[in-house]
Amino acid sequence: MEKCVITKAWQRKDGKKGIRNKILIIYTVECSKHVATSIALHFQNKNEDVDVTGSLACLDNQVIIRRLLKYSVHPNVGGVLVIGHGCEYIRPERLVTVAREHGREAEYLILQKNGGTEAVITKGIEIVEKMLRELCKVPKSDMYCSELIVGAKCGGSDFTSGLAGNALIGEFFDWLVRQQATVMIEEMGEAVGLKDYLVSRAVNSRVGRDIAMTYDKTIDFCKKFGQFSISPGNFKGGLTTIEEKSMGAVVKSGSSLIQGILKIAQSPPRKGLWILDVIPDYRVEPGFYQGGDASGLMDQIASDCHLLLFVSGRGHVGGTPIAPVIKITANPDTYVKMGKDIDGARI
Repeated sequence: MEKCVITKAWQRKDGKKGIRNKILIIYTVECSKHVATSIALHFQNKNEDVDVTGSLACLDNQVIIRRLLKYSVHPNVGGVLVIGHGCEYIRPERLVTVAREHGREAEYLILQKNGGTEAVITKGIEIVEKMLRELCKVPKSDMYCSELIVGAKCGGSDFTSGLAGNALIGEFFDWLVRQQATVMIEEMGEAVGLKDYLVSRAVNSRVGRDIAMTYDKTIDFCKKFGQFSISPGNFKGGLTTIEEKSMGAVVKSGSSLIQGILKIAQSPPRKGLWILDVIPDYRVEPGFYQGGDASGLMDQIASDCHLLLFVSGRGHVGGTPIAPVIKITANPDTYVKMGKDIDGARI
């Protein structure tokens, strides 16, 4: 098969290729969020590709730590500045060490050690300015479909999402798989009643068992915590039950064989279609499950997605600080009302 070149990409020292060359500022606790956001805003006002994310919780939480570690070495990230407060469990130096091991520009500042709010904002701006100069030197090379990782999600769903919007993504996913790309979906909580169907698409019996176990675990979690993914907005959009919504949601996986189940912050080990499991097998740690569309997007980014496709019948404004989100609707009224937030329509 002839290689399909899709773009020029930034070549990372660890072998990855990014479709963005951004600096990511990470706060390790809510106490340092203001400083991190202030530094990022300084550069955003200059239209520089600098963004911010982090952890609000002051918890010893391995799921959150794994997420932050993966954000710091994401293919789209060329440089990382970590802002810590000084009391929290998450250690900024650990994030920086891993980022440097993967060839990223990386530094950290701690409010309690580096002079407090104003001093750290000033120092942080100086560090990012230096990183931006270094990122200009990052070489670019051809990026092929076979190197691309794409995630898909739906949110603000209505009756058009499953009939057209998600169906479009399913068709596109099948094409990408044929081009030897890697694709993934995440919402097992929106696959209610479709266990046997998903198992039937497993590439082998072991993967089939993993799909069944993930489905059962997710349903148990949903029953226990009342987290079935259907909302008042879905009802207003014409959906009636979680089972009906699930049939439309799973359509976006296309028809390819499922290669396996990914865990939080795990990179796909081979090409093809994957399902991301966001519920830990061992124990539910405090704060592991953030819920909502934003966390679903970020969990796919933690599995190295270069970009995300987001179908929304009723409209959505969601984005991420690391990877572009292409928002699609199949509802003409939504496209008229929210055209500046929607990137494309299938009508």
